[in-house]
Amino acid sequence: MAKTHKVDETDLAIIRILQRDGRRAYADIATELGLAPSTVQQRANRLIESGVVKITALVDPVIVGISVFAMIAIKADGTRLREAAADIRKFDETDYVVICTGPYDILIEVACHSNDHLLSFISDKLAKVEGVREIETFLYLRIVKDTDQWTLPG
Repeated sequence: MAKTHKVDETDLAIIRILQRDGRRAYADIATELGLAPSTVQQRANRLIESGVVKITALVDPVIVGISVFAMIAIKADGTRLREAAADIRKFDETDYVVICTGPYDILIEVACHSNDHLLSFISDKLAKVEGVREIETFLYLRIVKDTDQWTLPG
């Protein structure tokens, strides 16, 4: 089980602001929240060091030539389920890999440069993963909502 970290309302307020703009100056956050800049800096550093918050750069995939997105549902051998998921997560094309319940065992989200790239990924990589028995692909026609932000309590 993952280790949890206690966060209070002030931490949540700082996190919400950083979710909107991870490069926002601590002094600006402090002004918005009515706190001392040193308080915001200490709390933000603690949240980052504890792993509660991760600051990353987000890339617009279309600008860098990635225009084909799909969710792929996989039925896998029960004896190789974890190993298959671990192998699949190593592929550059995968953005999201989960072991799940329901009619499928693994769901993955992939991003490719073209339909040919997607086809090659499925036939040359995914289908060759030991333990993968069945593959069903759901090509995205339009992304209506795309967020990297988890909903926070409160």
